[in-house]
Amino acid sequence: MKRLAALILTALMLLLCAASCGGAKKRFTAYDYSFDTDVTLIAYCGSEKEFDSLRQTVLGEMRRLHRIFDIYHTYEGVDNLCAVNALAGRAAPAEPEVMELLAFGKEVYDRTGGRVNIAMGAVLSLWHEARETGVLPDESALRAAGEHCKIESMRLDPENQTVTLLDPAMSLDVGAIAKGWAAQRAAEAAEATGYTDFVLSAGGNVIARGQAEGRPWRVGVRDPQSEDGAALAAQLEASDTALVTSGGYERNLTVDGKTYCHIIDPATLYPADKLLSATVILDDSGLADAYSTALFLLEPQEALDFARAHHFRALIIDKSGAVLDSEE
Repeated sequence: MKRLAALILTALMLLLCAASCGGAKKRFTAYDYSFDTDVTLIAYCGSEKEFDSLRQTVLGEMRRLHRIFDIYHTYEGVDNLCAVNALAGRAAPAEPEVMELLAFGKEVYDRTGGRVNIAMGAVLSLWHEARETGVLPDESALRAAGEHCKIESMRLDPENQTVTLLDPAMSLDVGAIAKGWAAQRAAEAAEATGYTDFVLSAGGNVIARGQAEGRPWRVGVRDPQSEDGAALAAQLEASDTALVTSGGYERNLTVDGKTYCHIIDPATLYPADKLLSATVILDDSGLADAYSTALFLLEPQEALDFARAHHFRALIIDKSGAVLDSEE
């Protein structure tokens, strides 16, 4: 599932602070891998046992949701998205979280004017294959696949917990929303058990909760033009919020000297190329994930106008490398 390690948690490497988890001041860090990206959890806890409980809650939930939203593999006893796609044309049983995520997918389709479309699987699979083979998709094949991406053909039956893809040739790909949605649920699970000060980073998705020694966490936004990925384009303070970045500098395809990013524009069926990155700052990580994808498809001024119209902050990095803030 998509996206990039776009936000660098500089604060987590540099802070000489401590933040809750029982009020003590020892820093703990845990690493994992889910949603096809590195996942990092950092918090200050009173004991290793206390942090281990937090780790199991957060990282365990991320792994569980990864299996549920996986479109490439099935798992015994799990009615996941891969199984739903395999049953296209028929009513497929689905986990409750699948039903919730797909309902959210319909919502963000409307919120973004169709720019974020979880029914784009037929097209996205062609580009996934292209990144594997190094050969661009055939244009006629793209156009044919584009005929099978109508979100209206996805029917949800909450009462019977089933999903029906009315078009047998369509498939779902939730890469634009699943990681952010899952991270939000994982953070909420931690808060429900009493943890209030921690940071969860999953690729380009960061959730900051509480504070660090009475101050907000500091989160760095990667400079898309940095060759080693270490330079920052901006640093932001974050507390009880999410920061999600979409960018075109990882998981690319280069053919005949031209680089194609992995974020596909539903309007053209080709990779977007109008921005270097788009970062959304919002309290809900799932919605921020969707909005960052939508912004990445727009021209710089259009992206800023969209953020202002929908009442969230965005940092846009245009093709020249200039950083544009929707609040300025």
